[in-house]
Amino acid sequence: MAAITITDLGNDIQVQITGTTIPAVTKYTFNKISMRVKQTNTLVYITNSDSFIQGKDNKVVELDYSEVTSPSYADNDALYAGLISMMGTTSLGGSSSGGGGGNNTWSTKSGDFIATPTVSTKTITVTGLPWTLEAGNVSLIEKYDSSGNKETLDISPISVSGGVITLSDEDNFASGDSVEVTLIGPDKAYDKATDSQLSFRINPEYEHYTSVEHLVSEADLGITATADGTDTDTLTDADGGFSVASVAVGFEAYSEEEDTAATVLSVDSATAITTDAITDWTGDTYWLPECKRFVIPTEGFNHMTIHARLSTDDVNNVAYCKIYGTLDADADDTDDTYWVDLSTDIFGGATLSATNDTTEGLYFVDTSRPMLKYMIKIVAEVIDGGAAAAAANDFDIYIKKSS
Repeated sequence: MAAITITDLGNDIQVQITGTTIPAVTKYTFNKISMRVKQTNTLVYITNSDSFIQGKDNKVVELDYSEVTSPSYADNDALYAGLISMMGTTSLGGSSSGGGGGNNTWSTKSGDFIATPTVSTKTITVTGLPWTLEAGNVSLIEKYDSSGNKETLDISPISVSGGVITLSDEDNFASGDSVEVTLIGPDKAYDKATDSQLSFRINPEYEHYTSVEHLVSEADLGITATADGTDTDTLTDADGGFSVASVAVGFEAYSEEEDTAATVLSVDSATAITTDAITDWTGDTYWLPECKRFVIPTEGFNHMTIHARLSTDDVNNVAYCKIYGTLDADADDTDDTYWVDLSTDIFGGATLSATNDTTEGLYFVDTSRPMLKYMIKIVAEVIDGGAAAAAANDFDIYIKKSS
């Protein structure tokens, strides 16, 4: 004796039959709008057609209350009344105007999933479905050969396992064959797990802002080595590897031996830097002001909050931060070319700085005037300490953008 369960899926009714010979479990899904129910003296019948005649393209399920285990019914009159009640509660979804929702037809023609026949077999592999495929879900399979000829395949008998459809009475698929498959499944506008209609928000709120980004996390910046130059205003080092990407022009370099600071005027090459004059750079242990740059793309964002925290451990170290903006796509983090200094506009001064303390603040970019991108530049100077000079600085900068 079969055990039958009847499940209300919102817009559909699913009938699962367990205990039949082939297959062991069979599921049939009927759309409430198109399904028909009738009762005789001994049985109740369900079909998705106007006809109650069993056929290739028309499934008729016979039910007896004594075999229905869930829900349970006292007799076939109660079973018939229960089905009629289920049919009267549809959830069409969509807007109040009636658009959208109520669609439980899934097909390869609509791009809902992919169905691939396996050559030299009777099987079709279905991928991309967000629900578990059962034999009762298969409504129509059309085969196209390599010449484009169409044939409607017999889907009885049919078996499904792990997303693979087997048509045991059909010929094997040949090379060049393709299939179009139509399924009756869950309502696309209905979420069974929450018993609610699905909705999608266009341009949701979370697309208007970014998460907090820890843009800068740097510590103990400073370039140090021994100079081998002989000029009072030229520091040379054959192994220097100098560049404007890392050496901050306009900030102070320091000689430990002379205990003197001198402004960097230019980076002339990978081995030479011009500074204000000191006695002699030859053989001196030098400290150069190291800089790093961080680009912030802001296309589509007019507002930004910057949380900056700079600190140094002693009076021998100074930490700086500047901010720039640009509309030039060629501007990058290698130097300040094509960037416009906006430090005074945003930070309220030429730079943020900290010496033997911590400078921390929130700074706001709040404008209707769009910017392609901003750049944060940090600089660290070691300007004193003699032989005991050491880098002792720390930078943490966070940003959050919104449109």
